Amino acid sequence: MNNNLARLISDYQASVRIAVQLMQKSGIQLPPTNTDWTAADISQRGELLGGITYFKHGYGCAVKLPAGTVDFDFGEHGEIDGFDAWRLIGFAGLRLSEYGFATEDSLNECFKAEVEAGSLVYSGYILYYIADAT
Repeated sequence: MNNNLARLISDYQASVRIAVQLMQKSGIQLPPTNTDWTAADISQRGELLGGITYFKHGYGCAVKLPAGTVDFDFGEHGEIDGFDAWRLIGFAGLRLSEYGFATEDSLNECFKAEVEAGSLVYSGYILYYIADAT
């Protein structure tokens, strides 16, 4: 896999894990499925420990961490490691060039090439996952 894309995905997933841990510490239970998340009885907007704000949407959540906002969706079975190019672009924001991508189009092209190469696997609904190395 392209090293720049791999680093961006890794950083994104690390931020999602931080957001999810913060949500749990703040009393928000993680869903066993993405549809359970849509039915979860929590406020659409709220504040987590430390004054961190969140926005619950559809199958996911946007959490405004000190390092930047991370927007993620839960997978079909509650997974938190899925992503798509749009979320990666949003996460990188103005730091896109720090990840080696001059433009959003260049990241999209790289992402598409990794899907075609089999490095990234489509879930069937929005999210992609890193292919198993087995």
